[in-house]
Amino acid sequence: MVTLGARDVPGLRRFYRALGWAELPGSDDGRVGFLLAGVLLVLRPAAKTDGATGGAMLTCTVTGPRQVDGACVAAVAAGATVLAEPADHPEGGRSACVADPEGNRWEIAWAPLARWRTEGGQAPPAAPAAPAAPVPDEPHRASAELLHHHGASDEVVAAHLVAAGGNGPGWAVETLLCAARTARREGRPEQAVDFLRRALAEPLPPARRGGVLTELGSLEVTLGPADRALGVRHLAESVRLEQSDVSVFKAANALGTALAARGQTSVALEVMEELAERFTGHPELAWAVQVAAALIASHDGHSWLETVDRLRRLAATTPARPAPAVRVLLAEFDSTSGRLSAAEAAAVAREVTVEPLDPFSRTYVLASAATLAQWADELALADRLVTEGLTGHRGPLVDPGYQSLLSVHAESLVMRGRYRELLEACHGWGVLIGPPARPAPSGVGNAHLVAQAVIALTETGRAAEARRLADSIAVDGSHGSWEWNEFLYARGLLSLAEGDPAGALDDLSECGRGQSARQVTSPVVTPWRSAAADCQLLLGRPAAAVALATEELAAARRWGTPRCVGRALRALGTATGGRAGLATVEQAVALLRTAGTAPELIAALAAHGRLLAAAGHLTAARGALREAARHAERIGAGRWCAVVAALLAAAGARRATASQTGAPALTGSERRICALAAQGHSNPEIAALLHLALRTVETHLTNSFRKLGVRRRTELAGRLAAEPAVPDR
Repeated sequence: MVTLGARDVPGLRRFYRALGWAELPGSDDGRVGFLLAGVLLVLRPAAKTDGATGGAMLTCTVTGPRQVDGACVAAVAAGATVLAEPADHPEGGRSACVADPEGNRWEIAWAPLARWRTEGGQAPPAAPAAPAAPVPDEPHRASAELLHHHGASDEVVAAHLVAAGGNGPGWAVETLLCAARTARREGRPEQAVDFLRRALAEPLPPARRGGVLTELGSLEVTLGPADRALGVRHLAESVRLEQSDVSVFKAANALGTALAARGQTSVALEVMEELAERFTGHPELAWAVQVAAALIASHDGHSWLETVDRLRRLAATTPARPAPAVRVLLAEFDSTSGRLSAAEAAAVAREVTVEPLDPFSRTYVLASAATLAQWADELALADRLVTEGLTGHRGPLVDPGYQSLLSVHAESLVMRGRYRELLEACHGWGVLIGPPARPAPSGVGNAHLVAQAVIALTETGRAAEARRLADSIAVDGSHGSWEWNEFLYARGLLSLAEGDPAGALDDLSECGRGQSARQVTSPVVTPWRSAAADCQLLLGRPAAAVALATEELAAARRWGTPRCVGRALRALGTATGGRAGLATVEQAVALLRTAGTAPELIAALAAHGRLLAAAGHLTAARGALREAARHAERIGAGRWCAVVAALLAAAGARRATASQTGAPALTGSERRICALAAQGHSNPEIAALLHLALRTVETHLTNSFRKLGVRRRTELAGRLAAEPAVPDR
């Protein structure tokens, strides 16, 4: 593609028209396209050509926004000069502009949608190795044929099929579907959607069309409002098509989940009720529908209680033993409402997962059993069940069982203090933290995943990022769901860490009201009372703090895990204070040392040190606080590192010479090497620039990655910017 930055676009447009050149449909005086023997000529106002004031510019199109940045870095490393840094455009897309050593300008561009529309009104996407705008049908159709027979990638061929429109050759459907799955897997859901929409233009039998509609609709409901509405219509169409019971079940399940996420839980349950009537002669599918309906109903507290009551009646009146999916789901409810202990819940999780599972409810059983195991602190069992569920899942990403598995995995990482691992996984789940471009939408719309990311960011000392993420979440259809209550809890913890106990108490109290409306009394889900007790104490209301902590301790003892009881003891001891409070916190520390989860132990050790110092036992206080500091350093809990450091200083400890984590912990050499690596330089290039041995560069980067809590070079720029280094003394 050749781009001309024109001082007078309308005049130049008239000139090329007068030459008889064919203008592409959809051109206007802001951007004009002409096609000449396969070369696309684009006219744009000079002010809009990146880094240019006029003249010609060559354009290289890439497959995604991240590739713009990568290609720009590669060009600079080869000797190019940056004329315009990579930047997003208001109309969509991302581009950069560089000049080669002789001053020839190259635009590196990606656009999510083509600028020009075809005669049929469709706007196909920019695609790999294809012009940035569609061209007349025949050249693209011929290109698709040629590329297919020469072994080009499915995505390259599919891009030409999309631009060509109409019906393609017999192999077109498979190529489009394979390209769509690749695009989805690599984090380009919009492009996957365009490929699937194009596949629907091919003649398909009802069963095949239903499968494509389900796959397409399940992706569309994770995108913007217009796409979500279209996704619901596509899923509804799939349900109505004549296809197998299993396919209809998948489509209806995805449709119900999408409707519930939009706040239309009652409509979603109507869909599932109609489905249950269809499957009256198929017991396994009928039970699976009931469990799917229960998970969908969890988006609304009233519907959830009604659904649980209906499942109890069905289980009581059915001659045969209830299906594993029903038993484990009812055990979830009984665990949260204080009817079961941790030991009883774990027994149910083991019992249902040793039985043969039908393929329709397998994901739901594994998700619910993993939840019970995690609550009971049987983390190895929970991990195994989550892995089985995620690797074996073949349905839509919006499937409620699949989303539950993601939630269990995320919460398990937070429980262990594996914050860095969680934050790395968040990008693939669609939880946007910082500036990365387009993650895969596997967890989009799941407020619980956002809640876990907020907690992880808060605990690692990245409160500003946590606040931006929390503020980006709208209530939408999540309000009243269990996920929303978890989000309120996480946001309350963030406000407390920011020094706003009143704001934190508002969120935590609302979380408590929401959980009470769902008959959730156990602190195993959201221990909001402990956090609210801390808020009340900071607000000068010790009696209210003691009442909340006492109530949580009673519920925690009914559940019976060391982590749950130890956390409540810590809150009660802190609220009580004095000699009695110190004794209670000592019990908490002893109990939490057996739990194997660091976050609660760190909090208890910090409280122990604070109370010991208040009692005048400074040496013992410093010992407890140093233990807390070691645990905090080990898991990268930056917030607790700062809190404990302040408590140590108040207890008379000598100030540490340097922080051991974060950008302030980097030495001058490490900072220089990280800065170059963040700019895209390779290790050999850095060694040459700084006159160092290659092994020295590698060692410094290894140490820097550990201190910054990152695993990839692409994360360096964000971490260095989010946490400026302390200047060398």
